[in-house]
Amino acid sequence: MREAGLPVDEGLIAPGHATADAGYTAARTLLDRPDRPTALFCGNDRTAMGAYDAIKERGLRIPDDIAVIGFDNQELIAAYLRPGLTTVALPFELMGAKGVDMLGALTAGEPLDTTQVTVDCPLIERSSV
Repeated sequence: MREAGLPVDEGLIAPGHATADAGYTAARTLLDRPDRPTALFCGNDRTAMGAYDAIKERGLRIPDDIAVIGFDNQELIAAYLRPGLTTVALPFELMGAKGVDMLGALTAGEPLDTTQVTVDCPLIERSSV
């Protein structure tokens, strides 16, 4: 948001562990604000699963009242939540392959070009937005 020149409201960031329980707790905190958000971006699909529970507990509808986006595309979660969770997919196979390549270079005594690797993470659109 900062790179786009948008203000960041730290009160809208709810840190927590990457679990459904943490997502539930964080979503409850955000949903109890007088200026309740209209969308939640969750750090992973497990936290989004917990957020779904908090949202539904308050009688709100996804995506009509609040949109939800996850991150990592855990198929057993994202595709089977109702409504289906829109999420950003992590290319696990590609990430692993790049890690193996880097490890191979290190064990061969070759210098690494970088310690950071960028991979494309596509948006998987479902029904939660």
